[in-house]
Amino acid sequence: MNFIQLQIKRVTRSSFWQKKLAINIIVGFFLFLLLLELLGLGFFLGKILSGAAKGGSPVLLLDKWLIYYFMVTFMMRFFIQNLPTMEITPLLHLPIKKSKISLYLNYRSLLSFFNFVPFLLFLPFTFKYLEVLSGTTFVWFAAIFFWELTSNFLVIHVKRKSTVTPSVMFVIFGIILVIGFLERFHIFSFSVISSWYFDNLLRYPEWILLPVVTAVFFFWENFRYTKNHSYLEDLTKKKKRSEKITSHLTVLEKRGVIGTLILKEVRLLLRNKRSKQMIFMLPLLLLYGLIFYPDPKNLSHQYILDLVGIFVSGGFLITYGQYILAWESRHFDFILTSNVNSEEFFHAKYYLMTIPTAMLFVLTLPYAYFGTKVLATNVVMLFYNLGINAPFLLFMASFNRKRMELDRGQMMNYQGVGLNNFLNVLPLVFVPMLLDGLFSVLFGYTASLVIIFMSGLAGIIFHRQFIALAVRFFRKNRYKIAEGFRSS
Repeated sequence: MNFIQLQIKRVTRSSFWQKKLAINIIVGFFLFLLLLELLGLGFFLGKILSGAAKGGSPVLLLDKWLIYYFMVTFMMRFFIQNLPTMEITPLLHLPIKKSKISLYLNYRSLLSFFNFVPFLLFLPFTFKYLEVLSGTTFVWFAAIFFWELTSNFLVIHVKRKSTVTPSVMFVIFGIILVIGFLERFHIFSFSVISSWYFDNLLRYPEWILLPVVTAVFFFWENFRYTKNHSYLEDLTKKKKRSEKITSHLTVLEKRGVIGTLILKEVRLLLRNKRSKQMIFMLPLLLLYGLIFYPDPKNLSHQYILDLVGIFVSGGFLITYGQYILAWESRHFDFILTSNVNSEEFFHAKYYLMTIPTAMLFVLTLPYAYFGTKVLATNVVMLFYNLGINAPFLLFMASFNRKRMELDRGQMMNYQGVGLNNFLNVLPLVFVPMLLDGLFSVLFGYTASLVIIFMSGLAGIIFHRQFIALAVRFFRKNRYKIAEGFRSS
């Protein structure tokens, strides 16, 4: 109970809570509306499934697809649900057992929004369509709830493990992608397993023990992990890991001031929560093509290939470049007063956008499996990103004057995000699509790609001139930018 009181005081006394009270009320209102919509969907879920089943049983259809519901909610949890945390450093020297702290963190995770979704979405369906099976109705719903709890504790465990071993996250999502691939190409259907389990659950209630055991297991794993890693030396490992990674990049310091600036920026990105989450999202952007390319119909629409090509070839460039000055908003006054040349500063930003983008593009080359048209479009959009979009983002950086808190997570966090960030996306994405459409009508498909490719190549060749324009605009507005970072 004391932990709950401490957390309430910590939240309500923070300056952020007081400044954003109106926003919190609005967010709470929309969350309430979302809960009402889910409840309404729960009441009409039976009719929706009856129509989809075409005369079959809606219960059997739901049993079949529940496994994919849990996969989707798992992925949503990973990107949206925050880890249950509390500031434990001031408590370590007090007579408080670490087991109590660990238990509190586990219990706190039960308040996650996703844990209440089954009550809104499936409980009305349960009472309406399974009432004739009164003895097993509760068991069927309880199984869904305990599988949701399993997902809750598994996500927490994966996210904590991924901070130490990032490969854990890729393994989990790799498994999910493989399952989706097998289902998509009718190699193996996991919906058969889901249907078999939930159908048998109605006849053999003892199968409820399976989700109960898995939920308890991951609860215990989280409890044990938190308890065993609640020491000061464990709390400093994160910094040591980032230092170990950047130690391999010290060769950049031999490249002069620009190399030193790039190294400092890499360290900043690897040390902070928000920037690291941005980096972890890159594999999803690289896999963006798998949503569209497997469908032959999409391959016949050039605008779809352009859209996918922009994100696949320039995911890092766009996500990092959107906040190219805001990443350093905390110490922006120091940058202005230090002996750092503005042109060298912007050149470092440009190279940090373009070099990783070119390196990551190698991972997209297997998309050539879907045809040379896909490969050609992706190559053209890569050059457009490097030659046109990168200088454009440098120029637009001077319009972003909102301070960014890097120690807060990225998911569902719009702190430091302004209207200009959303407006920037429009020319980044739609200008090349419009140009491709216009040139294709005037000169043909091949000539259109050649023209866009040459414009991107010209931008790369003359990048110094474009950077000089961005620097000139930055110098005129640097004090307004600093004032915006200080006041926001």
